[in-house]
Amino acid sequence: MRMKTSVLLTGFGPFPGVAVNASGALVGRVAQAARKRWPRVIFHTATLPTEWTSGPERARRAIERAAPDVIVHFGVSRKAEGFVVEKRGANACVAIDDGAGRLPPLAVLETDGPLFRPATLPVGAIVARLRALSLPVITSDDAGSYLCNAVLFQTLGLTAKSKTRAGFIHIPVTLAGGNKGGALTSRQALAGSLEIIAECLR
Repeated sequence: MRMKTSVLLTGFGPFPGVAVNASGALVGRVAQAARKRWPRVIFHTATLPTEWTSGPERARRAIERAAPDVIVHFGVSRKAEGFVVEKRGANACVAIDDGAGRLPPLAVLETDGPLFRPATLPVGAIVARLRALSLPVITSDDAGSYLCNAVLFQTLGLTAKSKTRAGFIHIPVTLAGGNKGGALTSRQALAGSLEIIAECLR
């Protein structure tokens, strides 16, 4: 019987128009700091390829290996100025090339799946916690129709019959350039991510 709590953190690699994905780098920094803050918790990380097939597949394998109690996926958004906590994943995908130059095979992610799946992270509590620390954060009910949404929708399906808390956080794409990530600095991104984990572990 496993006694330790397990957390899976994922980010993405580059994709067309984004040569350096800030989410991949952030996850490594967050995991390093989180292991010091919560030594009794097991932290797993994965950098997902931004590809329609291999991205969700690598996420699925990471979930199977880690059997996590908490899953926090991170990705970048050009619209984000701070943390964007996604409230749901949609059964849809847009016909845009992935990191390998390929289009999605279908206009939906699952032909027999629901229209939406709600995130199981404590969204309201996360937002309240970050706002109490004066960190920029909003919620969103549209995770887009690209790989971020695809991974979120799949994850929520994989964990639907478990007690796993799972969800997705968007951060500014500009964080890759240093501290000027809209209203969110690199330092705040790290601090806020740790607070997100803290709330999920409550």
